[in-house]
Amino acid sequence: MKDLYRCLDEYSEDLLLAIAEAWGFPLARDETMRMVKRLGDAMLAPGALTPVLAALSPPAQEALAHLAAQGGAAPARPLALRYGALRRFGPARLRREQPWRDPAGPLEELYYRGLVYRAYGELGEYYGDLFFIPDELAALLPPMQAPSIVGQTEPHAPPDQSLSAGSDLLEDLLALIVLLRRQPLPWPAEAPPSEEALARWAADARLLGAAEGQRLQLLWRLLARQGLVEHEGRHWRPALRARQWLRQSDAAQWLATFAGWRDDADWDELLHLPTILCEQAGWQSQPARARRRLCAILSAYPADTWYDLESLLQALRDHHPDYLRPDGDLDSWLIRDAESGAYLRGLESWHAVEGALAHHLLTGPLHWLGVTDLGFEGDRGAPTALRFTPQGKRLLAGAAPEAPAPTASTPPAQVDEAMGIRIVTRDTRYLRYQLERLAAWQAQDGDHALYQLTEDSVWQSLNAGIQGDQIQAFLRRIAGDALPASVERTLTAWAGRFGRVSLGRAVVLEALDEAAMQEIRHAPELARFLGESLGPTRCLVNDDDLEALIAGLKQRDIWPRIKR
Repeated sequence: MKDLYRCLDEYSEDLLLAIAEAWGFPLARDETMRMVKRLGDAMLAPGALTPVLAALSPPAQEALAHLAAQGGAAPARPLALRYGALRRFGPARLRREQPWRDPAGPLEELYYRGLVYRAYGELGEYYGDLFFIPDELAALLPPMQAPSIVGQTEPHAPPDQSLSAGSDLLEDLLALIVLLRRQPLPWPAEAPPSEEALARWAADARLLGAAEGQRLQLLWRLLARQGLVEHEGRHWRPALRARQWLRQSDAAQWLATFAGWRDDADWDELLHLPTILCEQAGWQSQPARARRRLCAILSAYPADTWYDLESLLQALRDHHPDYLRPDGDLDSWLIRDAESGAYLRGLESWHAVEGALAHHLLTGPLHWLGVTDLGFEGDRGAPTALRFTPQGKRLLAGAAPEAPAPTASTPPAQVDEAMGIRIVTRDTRYLRYQLERLAAWQAQDGDHALYQLTEDSVWQSLNAGIQGDQIQAFLRRIAGDALPASVERTLTAWAGRFGRVSLGRAVVLEALDEAAMQEIRHAPELARFLGESLGPTRCLVNDDDLEALIAGLKQRDIWPRIKR
């Protein structure tokens, strides 16, 4: 950045005289270089800065402290959003209106007192208009404390009702993986399933959280982004990666899931807010960047303290109006109000765009991920307060939640004589994924899940290829060999009933006459799909081979009639 003397050298005589007046220094009109030298020397003289700082208005002092905390330089537009824009004047208008007599805002007050200057340059990844404090002045500034976003957010009394999601989202990811194993989701690989398709499919899942559309979409995107699902043919199924993920600790799963949402560049919540319409022709949003910026801002809040939700949003507007648009340009995005159709531009529309998005993220995804608890007054309604959970505090900072202290080594599960299974939920998602192949889920609280061994659940596991002795060996392993003898006898008896008869699903291929059937049987590429003969014009076909057989028949100009 330019030094103080170079900055002053770019100013007109009128502006130099205005700065000298603000510093209480009698500066006479002279040759410009001499005026710059005398004024710069006076500004850097010992003790000269103190009365100038004391004379600043509180908002201007805050703006100066904010700029100093940024390292003495910041992009111009975001700073102007918070502390007012700097009006531009030509020489004649500047002399006539003398804006230093009545600054339009804190930023102008600092500018016309010679404390901050404007430049065009590079700052990290940003290149453009800047405001900065010259190094010579910055070195003379006393320690300054800029108001924090937390300090300007109003606390809230403990609400009448509160809602905590905890780790429900992780439990529901497990539930959907289990459902995919039993009931693959029929949907093309090219696009994510619609809300309607997810709702129909997940109706059979035992979800702990709400089965609403946006939450279901979040669950699906988290499954896909973490590689826990894969597409096979016409269906989505659990991927091999799902088992690896389930074997991780709860803390590792939580952090990976949170990061999967935070860093998702392909999903933009702003496009799905019902109160606004975003015109794709001029779209510039970078949702992952906005989420990361918001999470970094929210990480300043302490855990377990209730805050007024509207006050938090107002503090976010006052301190970080540019969290969504870091260039501070609130005018060029093509966003309209959904009801009136009017374009939403400028800081006056912040609550309708940035505020609405922050409200949705705080009460939607961040709540579902266990980062925020919500508070309600009276009969629920809309949330009026929130607090950040201890786990959420760590997640916002990019760290895994703290794991509980280890307890005495005991078996994770207990099996009772009524064929019931009680298993701890902590760090057991993979065990429970295995358990749900042979027992029916019954209920769950924060610490334990309850399952029941039934004739039907064991029959299902035997049909899945699990042997009776493997079932008993698994139960002994998770119960520490404490498997009641009556349970062993019952499982042995159930396994003994299995397999006396077999049922299989097949398709009947029926030809119009024997000649047509013979043509098919003598075509090697078709004959390999034919099963047991049911007569001269009929035979069985394995259901899994149906699509391949249809394609082969059509290649030979035989178009089959499909009976429904």
